[in-house]
This record gives sequence, structure tokens and C-alpha cells, in this order.
Amino acid sequence: MNEKVVKRLWIFFIICLVIFFGMFFKNSKPYAERYQTELASARSVLTDDYSKTVFDQLLEFNATRKPMDEKNVDVFPENFCPNVPLNKGDVIINGGISSDLTLSFKMADTVGETGQVIGFDPNVRILAQINKEIKESKYNNIKTFGYGLWNKNCHKDLYFKDNTDASLVFRKDEGLYLPATLVKLDDFVVKEAVKNVNFITLDVEGAELEALEGAKTILLTQKPNLAISIHHKPTDLFQIINFLNGLNCGYKFWLGLHTPYSPTSVNVLLYATVK
Repeated sequence: MNEKVVKRLWIFFIICLVIFFGMFFKNSKPYAERYQTELASARSVLTDDYSKTVFDQLLEFNATRKPMDEKNVDVFPENFCPNVPLNKGDVIINGGISSDLTLSFKMADTVGETGQVIGFDPNVRILAQINKEIKESKYNNIKTFGYGLWNKNCHKDLYFKDNTDASLVFRKDEGLYLPATLVKLDDFVVKEAVKNVNFITLDVEGAELEALEGAKTILLTQKPNLAISIHHKPTDLFQIINFLNGLNCGYKFWLGLHTPYSPTSVNVLLYATVK
């Protein structure tokens, strides 16, 4: 091997080391410092002081696991922010319909017979139980689909903790993995002839950003009201807000801290409306 080739290999090796250690030190920075610009951008678009207080406490929870202040738990029920209303006749996309249907029934009552709740859960075993309970309760304005929401139409193996309805796409752990069908919401509404989407609520265990990316056309053209969980991953706090604000739809943003509350877990929703 001649001297020039050896020299070039050494230069390439040194460049790789610089990149590696640069990425290492970047990722070893504290959470708030590493994402300082993105966090500041997201916080700046929140509408009121209460939302900024919840933002700051969730930021601290993400960075240090310090419990959020229970005194800040909202007085209004989850998905029912007074600034972002549900109305009679609304069509609701309920990404991540829970086996506890209390919230879904409340939304179905609110939109009435002229409205509809369209629920998604990729675990078909759990969905069968959900459908049985819906049928027994005689709610005719709730329709379910055995899909997860994503930014493209595909199939993935999802982790289901204890075979519950809490599926995860970002976690690798020992547990039950089941094949699941994921759909892009923009394509789904065309296929199912859903003409209007008035409200989207997402609690999809860390796939919220991807689900919103898959609904970009709906967001741009129909500007539905939103209630989006932003507590599953530390980056959700700023990535979801900045993504929605970057669409330039005119959304205004609020946060809500909801029960169930515990020192080790949180339930924070981002509410958004253009109305």
C-alpha cells in the first residue's frame, strides 16, 4: 500500500473519530440544553401562562423525572378543553381508542346522533372486546377499525404490554409482539369516504408525531380541532408543537395536565384550534 493511500485512510479515520465524538458529546448534554432552541420555539407559541407552567413542569419531568405539581391538574375532563370545543355533529378521529370506553362514550354523547366517533386500535384482540362493549351499550355513532395510525401505510410488529391496548412502536423490550396494520390517515379518510374531520384526538403511545404527519392534508385543508398527547417521549414536548405550528394553519395552542396523575407518570395533552 503506497504512502498516499495510507495517508488518505488515516485522514478518513480521524474524520470518523471527530464525527463520532461530536455526536457522543452532543447526545450527552442535558436534555434542556441539547434541545434549547426547539424547546424555546415550542414554548413561545403557547397561548396562556397556565400552559407555559405545564410546559415547564413537563420539561423538568422529562429532564429529571421530578414529579409535576398535582395542583396544576386541569378542572376540565380530558379532551374537553373549553378553548377547543367538541360540537354536535362533529366527526372525531379517536386514535388509540381505549378499552376503557368512558371517554369515547362521553365524546359520542357530545357529538350526538348526527356526529361520529371513529376509533382505532391495532390490537384486534382488544378491539373485539371494545366492539362487544360498544354493541351492548347501543352507541350507534361509534365506529372502530383495527389499525394503528402512522405516516405511511405499512405493517409493523408492535409491543403490547400484558396484551393491553397500550401498543408501542418505539420500545424494544421483552413482552408480547403482535403484527399490526398501520395506516396513513389522509389515505384512510379517502378510502372510507370520510368527508369531514372536525376533531382529532391522539393517545397512541409515542406515535403521535407520525400519525400527525400522516394527516398533513387533513390538517392543511380542514384544520380540525386537536387534542394530542405529548408526554410519551421527551422529544414530543417540542416536536409535535413545532410540527403543527410549522404548517402555518393558524393554530392556537394550550396545554392540559390531566388525571390519572402519579409522581412517576404524567398525562399532558396539547390542545389546538384555528377557530
